[in-house]
This record gives sequence, structure tokens and C-alpha cells, in this order.
Amino acid sequence: MIKGVLCSTGAMITKFNGRDPRLLREFFPRLEADGVEFMVYPSWDAVLDENIEAVRRISLDVGMRIPVLHMDKRIGELLSLGSDDEIREAGERFKNNLLIARRLGAELAVLHLWGGPASDHDIERNVSVLGDYLIEAERAGIILTVENVVCAVETPLAHLRRIMDTYPNALFTIDTKMAEFHRELPATLAEDRLWDGRTPHLHVNDYGGGVKDFTDLRVLHMGDGHVDFKPFFEKIKAIDYSGWLTVESSSVFPDGRVDFIKLNRTIQKVRKAAE
Repeated sequence: MIKGVLCSTGAMITKFNGRDPRLLREFFPRLEADGVEFMVYPSWDAVLDENIEAVRRISLDVGMRIPVLHMDKRIGELLSLGSDDEIREAGERFKNNLLIARRLGAELAVLHLWGGPASDHDIERNVSVLGDYLIEAERAGIILTVENVVCAVETPLAHLRRIMDTYPNALFTIDTKMAEFHRELPATLAEDRLWDGRTPHLHVNDYGGGVKDFTDLRVLHMGDGHVDFKPFFEKIKAIDYSGWLTVESSSVFPDGRVDFIKLNRTIQKVRKAAE
């Protein structure tokens, strides 16, 4: 049985409403989710502690569970750029994000191990760093998962296989949209090693663009793109999946309002399909 369906704060807190996490005090009570996956934005650097403390207080006041933290995507971008200073900064951000996860009561963290324009051009360097990150996460009591994020050179599944070969204890977050971007969702579902207890978290998103269409990276609601979700849900039922599922589908209008009707409908669809 699944743990529940979460809503990513990134589906509600965007550039259109100033990426203001204090809006969660108003937003969360309108959600039909079992909690949130909290997204850390690099644009908060100057006010990060202030924002995290505000979210911690909101979570206590409104009963908002935060089982999952989505780590600062800048970590993977810095690792991909690859200078000594950039790798050092990535490590500092990673450690700080582990502290944030603990402060917010998260049990699991999602890491982009590569990203940005440099992406996976030197993937062996990115993978080599993961060993230390896994040790640090274990010490912090946080379950670290690597997400199958889009790639410029190879494919996410190729890198997840490389990681599994290198680190037998590595765990993963599988995102349906990221897999569909490379048209490798069927191959991802067929990779038995991923589904033998190594994927404790899922992102359930749709995709409407072409293969590796970097001009169309929108995170769509289930049913608004061309992902075939039937085999996906058949797979998680067949393995008796018992982790979290997160809806990340962007739901903010240009004026900053959130389409809670559509967002809750998607959360309900995912819950019904997974249970």
C-alpha cells in the first residue's frame, strides 16, 4: 500500500507568485494531498534560513506534513560544471539541504546529480561524488534518492544503471515525465533492479513534447500529455509499491493564483490509480 500522495510546493510556489513559501499557510488547507514535497530554490540564498523557519512554523500550525525534500537543483548544476570551487559549493549546498530536511521533518531527499547546460557531459565525475553524499545522508538520517533527470548526452536510465553498478546501496526517485522526455519509460519499468526496493519515491507527471525537446520541459497534469500511465500503475501494483508519490504538475496562473480544482483532481486521479 502506498504511503500517500504528496503535492510538490513547486506546483504552487513559482515565479508568478514570487516563490514566496509563506503562501503555503493559505495554500495547504486547500489541498487534498497527504502532505507536500518541499522544493528548495537557489534564488532564496539570501533569505534561506528565514524562509525555512517560516515553513517549519506553518507546518506545525496547519498540520502540513513534509515527508520529502527536493534538494536545491543548483547542486547538480554545479557538479556538472565541475571546477574545484563549484564541486566544493555543491557539497556545501548538499550538507545544508540535509540540515533543512531534518529541520522540516523530512525522511527522504531528492537529488539532481547532474543538470543545467553542462548536464551529463562528464557524468563519471558526477557519479564519483555520490559516494560521499550517500555517507553524509546516512549520517544525517535522511534517505537520499537520485532522480532520473533529463540528459543532454545519454539518457537517465543509462546513468541510473551506472550508479547501481557503482553503489549497491543507492536509491532512486523515478519521474514519469523525465523518462518520457527520452521515450524510455517502458525500459525504465522493465529494469528490474530499480523496482527491487531501490525506488522509494515516484514523481507522477505528464509530458507533451518531443524526444529531448528542451524547448518544452513543462510539467503537465496526468492526461494532458502522451505518457502511457497504464503500465506504470500496473508496475507499482505488481510490486506492491509502498512509497510516496508526488504530483509536481504546474498549476499557477500568470497572476499568481493556483488552480486548486485541477490540482486536486490530479491528486485524486493519482491516488485512485495507485491504490
